[in-house]
Amino acid sequence: MAKRQVALNGGVVKMTNALARARWTPESIWEPRIVALVASKIRADDEDFFTYKIPVAELTGVPDEHLSGDQYREIAKSIANLGKAVVRIQGSKPRNFRQYNVFAMCGYEDGRLIANFHPDLKPHFLHLKEQFTAYKLLEYLSLPSLYSQKLYEMLKSWADQSEITIPIHELHEMLNLPESLRANFKDFRRRVLEKAHKDISEKTDLQYAWEPIKEGKAVTAIRFVFRRNEIVKLEKAKKQPEYKPALDCWQTKHRAGEQCPIRRRGTGGKGKCKICLERVSVEKFGV
Repeated sequence: MAKRQVALNGGVVKMTNALARARWTPESIWEPRIVALVASKIRADDEDFFTYKIPVAELTGVPDEHLSGDQYREIAKSIANLGKAVVRIQGSKPRNFRQYNVFAMCGYEDGRLIANFHPDLKPHFLHLKEQFTAYKLLEYLSLPSLYSQKLYEMLKSWADQSEITIPIHELHEMLNLPESLRANFKDFRRRVLEKAHKDISEKTDLQYAWEPIKEGKAVTAIRFVFRRNEIVKLEKAKKQPEYKPALDCWQTKHRAGEQCPIRRRGTGGKGKCKICLERVSVEKFGV
């Protein structure tokens, strides 16, 4: 395999949507950052993977001679983890999936990261014409948590759509959440969804809004919207006191296919319930 010395630059990361949504278990923010950094060195006209030698300064912002002992140990541990890391790509059917090794080789030599992707990942990085995700490397490197990193990458893969709704159990798996966060939506909301939204909105060009989808009192999915006018409408609506009761009513009745308890003239036969009729218009909120 050929070797390429890489110059310092920001770069763009490109991969298939399937890989952007893949599941894996990094142990620190450095592992996804290293993967993104190496991916950013792949050129559109590359016919094969290269062995890349990348100055550690592109990852840490400081050259090898100024890297502290603790920083070096973190990077070295991350490289060791990546040497055995695998990603799991979900198939089109619920029980279908494929697992791939991330790197064929990775290491640290003379102040440089040295790595090449496993050849099985070629279809996910080379000759990408459609159904791929692209984002700026420097934006990704600025994200301060594993959840912000993964959610950013995932949502980027859907950002050409107006919205996407992800079942809550699938989102848990994609983000590799511990059981404590899966069992407690309030903690999941505060520590993951709200924190990641703040990080991504402040540090990247990806703008989105989100809301929980309920069946009864249980949150069953998360809806993400990407169009600017829909984001503004949803964020404005969420600040109004009528929003939550109207949304709860609409989600538990309309989306469940049930008939709302009160029908009035002028509703277009939709049978909006009392809250929708007397306090707030669901269409006004766009939910």
